[in-house]
Amino acid sequence: MTNLCKICMAREGEWTESTLVDHVRAAHGDEPESVEQVYPELCEEVFAEEADEGDATTGETRPDPGPTETPSEDLLDSSYGKKWFLIGVGGAGNNILDAVLLRRETLAENNERRARIWEGGLAGYGPLNTNVSELEQTYYAQEEKGYSRNDLLPNCIIGFGRHDYAGAGYRWDIGKELMEADFEDGADPFRERWDMRTDRIQDSQAVMFIHSVTKGTGCGATPVVADRLRNDVLGDDTIVPKPLFSSVVIPSEGTEYSKYGGRAKVNGVVGLARTSRAVDAIIPFDNNRLEAVQADIRPRIDRLEEFNPPQYTDINRPLVAFLEAFTMSSVPQFLDRDATMSIMGDVFDPADSFRPVEDKYRLNPDASFTPAVILAPILGRSRANSFDRSKLEILVRNALFQNKLAEFDPTTAWGGTFLLYGPAEKMDEVSEFVADGTVTEIVSGEEFLDAGDTAGIETVDVHVKQLVTPDLDDVHLWGTLWNPEMPSLSDMYERAQRLKQEGSSEQAENVREEWDAVEALFSCLGRENMA
Repeated sequence: MTNLCKICMAREGEWTESTLVDHVRAAHGDEPESVEQVYPELCEEVFAEEADEGDATTGETRPDPGPTETPSEDLLDSSYGKKWFLIGVGGAGNNILDAVLLRRETLAENNERRARIWEGGLAGYGPLNTNVSELEQTYYAQEEKGYSRNDLLPNCIIGFGRHDYAGAGYRWDIGKELMEADFEDGADPFRERWDMRTDRIQDSQAVMFIHSVTKGTGCGATPVVADRLRNDVLGDDTIVPKPLFSSVVIPSEGTEYSKYGGRAKVNGVVGLARTSRAVDAIIPFDNNRLEAVQADIRPRIDRLEEFNPPQYTDINRPLVAFLEAFTMSSVPQFLDRDATMSIMGDVFDPADSFRPVEDKYRLNPDASFTPAVILAPILGRSRANSFDRSKLEILVRNALFQNKLAEFDPTTAWGGTFLLYGPAEKMDEVSEFVADGTVTEIVSGEEFLDAGDTAGIETVDVHVKQLVTPDLDDVHLWGTLWNPEMPSLSDMYERAQRLKQEGSSEQAENVREEWDAVEALFSCLGRENMA
């Protein structure tokens, strides 16, 4: 694909220079603010020659300014070691990315010290979509970037120049083809046009894709872009690859399911299976469950109603709360030495949520891939003023039953990872129960994970970590359970299986082509499938 200068919109061939860097240096070297905004990853290279060669008008070499002091606050501007690079794919992904950004702004504008969670947790972010109208309505486009429609096309659109930018129409195969078109003829949209600095992707601890799997764009395009990101941006030169996550939205029964028949269910099965080839872990969120917990776990997100469709404003709040809890433990304390806020306790990094279960899969030398770990999300809350075993049992019950963010059976999980966090005065008491194994014993009990019920030699492992988090009044229990049975996914699987066995349509044939991946993923759900 021909290079396009996103500052002047001139294409390669219309420049006299041989490379994009040379063109930007020659044509826009006197516009450093524009270069910084549009091509931040090229700034160093664009202005390197001028810095090295000295002042072009006098021929004098500029003096070395010497070392400069870098206050600890400046470390917040560095992306290295920050937790996430977030990529919102399709309408649902764009809306959730907006909710995250608005949560960050809400905390900052209200001078809440918890704003540091997102300042220290986001290495970068960007939206992708096949529908330019959906992109235009986002907070990201309107206020984060101030983009016009012409700005959105090169920076955020999937299938640039290959369609009418009106969406994929619930066709995952179209979403897939449009994403693949962006990489034809050696094109590299990560570096050439998308709002995604590759250095920030590389610096992050993990990449999180946020999307739906029941429509066309998120379902079809996400596996393609995840594959290309791993191969083209991250490369193959590390011993342990950077973790890739997928936060997946499963629609509510009675809305998309009934309105669009079985297509949403079939798309969901295929989308999950294809995504499981490309990422390490999938976190499924069930809209029904998100609606049920909103009264108990509902963080303040100002102006969300301006940018999220009405049906999503409430269900996106607990989803953002879950991601915020996942993020806070990796905010390095050195970023905030002089401030009064201090998140103290166990560092809980992205890989801690899924790495312990990877080697529990059955060894199959003939398998073409090992599917991603399904992480069932929970987020409970206790307003108790003091804690004993009974109060902790109530908190675990609240998290695993009332406030689970997807429908699942905890007694069928392979194990899980959990994080207890709250204010110092309450965590002092809770910490004793974590240290002596009481919390692990409760979570592992028959009523909850039933860790003693295993048929094979493998154990059901439970990992519990803890944090002291200022500015919270209550104690929370965050967690992910590995590969449990999930009724909503089973229902989707049964619908897709019937279509695969009996259908004679193009849709049925598309399902058959992906069935190996479907079986690989769905055959891992439930404890009986653990080695």
